Amino acid sequence: MEDSDANPVAALPRARHGAPGVDVLRQRRDLLLNLVLAELNARYKTATLGVLWFVLNPLILMLILVAVFSRFIRLGIENYPVFVLSALLPWTYFQMGVTNGGTSIPRAAGLVKRVYIPRAFIPLSAVLASLVHFLISLVLLVALMRALGVPLSGRLFLIPPVIVLQTLLIIGVALLVASLNVFYRDVEHALTPALMCVFYGTPIFYPLSYVPEAWRSWYILNPMVGVIETYRCTLVEHTAPSADVLASAALTSLALLVIGTVAFFRGEPYFDDYV
Repeated sequence: MEDSDANPVAALPRARHGAPGVDVLRQRRDLLLNLVLAELNARYKTATLGVLWFVLNPLILMLILVAVFSRFIRLGIENYPVFVLSALLPWTYFQMGVTNGGTSIPRAAGLVKRVYIPRAFIPLSAVLASLVHFLISLVLLVALMRALGVPLSGRLFLIPPVIVLQTLLIIGVALLVASLNVFYRDVEHALTPALMCVFYGTPIFYPLSYVPEAWRSWYILNPMVGVIETYRCTLVEHTAPSADVLASAALTSLALLVIGTVAFFRGEPYFDDYV
């Protein structure tokens, strides 16, 4: 038996029937934070520049896009580099969160089999680590807007709610994919082309107005459409997002959160047999 003093994670009490105590909840909250920090550290511990890549990755991406879309590709859209970045950065968060969260259980097989932790913390920590990247990217985007002379909107108060909505969406999809990936490993291989389809069905390099009206009611069923439009309207267009588009995104995101949560917790008791 492992020494609980040497392994603080193993020292956490196992789940009991009924409501857990405050101490247990606090310990589990601290455990989630430790898992997020471990996830971030694992990505950069072998890199010479370490956590500086938190800043360098989005900064390099922004500089490349500004150079390409300012000098070579001009679509007649005002402030096009910022127009693209206001959508591409949230998309990168979605893609990173779903990919890392959805494939996290097999990658943490030793943790799943040997240590008692709430299993949902594993994909959740991957999503929250991706959120850290996204928040850094947003700060850099605002700094870039100021450098390019793009005025900030008075509707920036909409940014925190849409971040929460997008995070709930990513958690729901990540939990669903993580559960399915434990039992069907083909899911991991199908994830990249599936995300590519969603990418081209999301208004990232083009505005929503380019989508034909006849298709738009189906198009907005993709919850990332409403999420992207909210970021773009708030940061670039200085307008209120469409209520219909935002409502569709919110309803679909909450539905996916419920489906993902139910699927994950129904499959969780059998993870040990398949990981």
